Amino acid sequence: MPNLANAPGLISRLLSPRFFIILPVLLLLAAACSEDPIISDEQEPGGPQFSAIIVTGDLAVGRNRIVFGIIDREGMPVTGESAEVEVHLLVDGEETREVKDSATAEFVPWPIAVRGVFSAEVDLDVAGFYEIDVVSTSSDGTPIFAQASFNLKETSSTPAIGAPAPASVTHTGAEVDDLSHITSSPEPDPDLYEISIHEALQQDKPLVIVFATPAFCVSATCGPQVGELTKVKEKLGDQVNYIHVEVFENPHLLEGGRPSGDLVAAVEEWGLPTEPWTFIVDRDGLIYDKFEQFTTAEQLEEALQEIL
Repeated sequence: MPNLANAPGLISRLLSPRFFIILPVLLLLAAACSEDPIISDEQEPGGPQFSAIIVTGDLAVGRNRIVFGIIDREGMPVTGESAEVEVHLLVDGEETREVKDSATAEFVPWPIAVRGVFSAEVDLDVAGFYEIDVVSTSSDGTPIFAQASFNLKETSSTPAIGAPAPASVTHTGAEVDDLSHITSSPEPDPDLYEISIHEALQQDKPLVIVFATPAFCVSATCGPQVGELTKVKEKLGDQVNYIHVEVFENPHLLEGGRPSGDLVAAVEEWGLPTEPWTFIVDRDGLIYDKFEQFTTAEQLEEALQEIL
């Protein structure tokens, strides 16, 4: 297990100053949708009027949930009140760009955002370099066309949808006298630490797992994400198992205000490149859905209702 001082991947991102640069991008307002895609290679003087910023990073062949925001030329969030924008995923061919998939993005309120960001589900069957075209209209009627690019991998770092969930042995409240030894949540919900992942996979119930470090998450969405898990629990009750996995061992032991322990083994076993991550596992122990970054209780409940 990697040491905090040398850990690649999750920790380097978790504690990196670049996340402080990303935070303003998350303070985005919603925008209304447009009917037809606008596909253009024309360059505007002074740069594009609008840009899309992709928040998610573990994108691979198959079904993906892309989360993004929109900013204007001055770096300010696009304003608007609609809950939808249109997105079009394109890949460069030998002679022309090809639209591989299109979708309507939904507005997702974030706990640290003035309004929120956008989330769209797409299905892509070929790895490679992609462009996302976003088409919408601002609240004052200004047409919006924004672009971003990303690399689609052959396989994701995290377990793929339809793959078996790793049977990780995770900490439970029965192991400790104080829950602060297994979670950095300031007011932990004891119900989220009753069973280990490997135990939950032996029960005939869907399972929701949130990997997050509430006290040390630079994006400030981890604590709220664990709170969303409790909301789902209060709504669906014992039809489902609920687990929060703190990403640090002994999160109560600090050096310079940061955790001094290693990452828990489940972080590596689940291939987490960032956090928070939320996974929904069906009764057969297969990954049914997964969410990178913050997602609402309503989104989680909607996915769970499909397998109850």
